[in-house]
Amino acid sequence: MNTAILSSVYAGQTRTPSTFSLIVKGMMSALAESRARSAARELRRHKALMADLGRRQDHSADFLIQSNDLPFKI
Repeated sequence: MNTAILSSVYAGQTRTPSTFSLIVKGMMSALAESRARSAARELRRHKALMADLGRRQDHSADFLIQSNDLPFKI
């Protein structure tokens, strides 16, 4: 009967991550995901604001005509 002996030299040293490092890694990935969602939300708000301002300024050229007299003296 043959028995196999697994030497640590052949297997190499495997280190299992500690519970603390797993918790920190999970917290950091959750923080990064939260920041990415927040940045995406801010970008959507900014794009909506820019689109709204663009729609509001469609008629602004009517108010920039300087040839009309002012209704009062300055």
